Amino acid sequence: MPLLDIIPPHELSRLARFQGEPALAAIRREFVPAVTNPVWRGLVEEFMELDEPLTPYAHPRYTAWSFAASPGSGAHHGHIGGLALHVLQDLRNARALGDAHEARGLPLDRGLLYAAILLHDCLKRFVYAFDADYALHKSEDPFIARNEDHHSWVLRELVARGADEEIILATAAMHGLDDVSLAEGVKPLAVVNHYLDIGLTGLTMRPEHVRAEHAIGFLADSDWPWSGRAQQRTRELAEAMAPHCGVPTGYMHLYLGSRFSFEHVDGLLQDMGRELAMARLLEGGEEER
Repeated sequence: MPLLDIIPPHELSRLARFQGEPALAAIRREFVPAVTNPVWRGLVEEFMELDEPLTPYAHPRYTAWSFAASPGSGAHHGHIGGLALHVLQDLRNARALGDAHEARGLPLDRGLLYAAILLHDCLKRFVYAFDADYALHKSEDPFIARNEDHHSWVLRELVARGADEEIILATAAMHGLDDVSLAEGVKPLAVVNHYLDIGLTGLTMRPEHVRAEHAIGFLADSDWPWSGRAQQRTRELAEAMAPHCGVPTGYMHLYLGSRFSFEHVDGLLQDMGRELAMARLLEGGEEER
């Protein structure tokens, strides 16, 4: 197996050319133009390029990634370019679900749907970092929606800009349109209202507020049981490949995700088995050298 050249942690953004930059280009080409409301479109553009948030954050902030280079999560898409790839996947999921919805003759505000998806993860750019061993660290509560995290921060940023209730509720619904309560038993819309509370929006989501755009956005973002498992299976492959490529396991894992995506690696493992998948991945990585 060929040896890999290790990119130092402070230069990891170079890997965005494989997944993040093409994904961002597709987002801008296929979906941003569909956000025709000029205020929402302006918020999307601002948040994707944001250098300095207006509101405080309860945990330490890391140096901001570009949207194209940012990891997408600790549990899934935790590689360079993972945020853009994850958001593009959400948007394409939402487009397909929206097509099925509209095929029934039902109305749908695509601009609201796409704007909420584009906004809801943007503050991930400030909460992830890789250490000297290429392990990803995230500066937020370890359990999503329990306390402070990137999503509640997005909601505070929207409030700070005077965003309207329609876009705030749609963005809040992205991670919480279900009936699972965190502390007070089962009740409708518990998680989304928790987000609205810690986001200091002053709003409450009631059942009569729920729209098709909220449900479709929530469903479109719900790929993590699969994409997270793909990330785990790639880790297992990286452990086998790393010694042969002369790199630490952490770097091998990060490289495979950033270069090919964890989902693609997992697909090769399922289709080919470990040995053939390893050969295909190394062959596909030759152009980088």
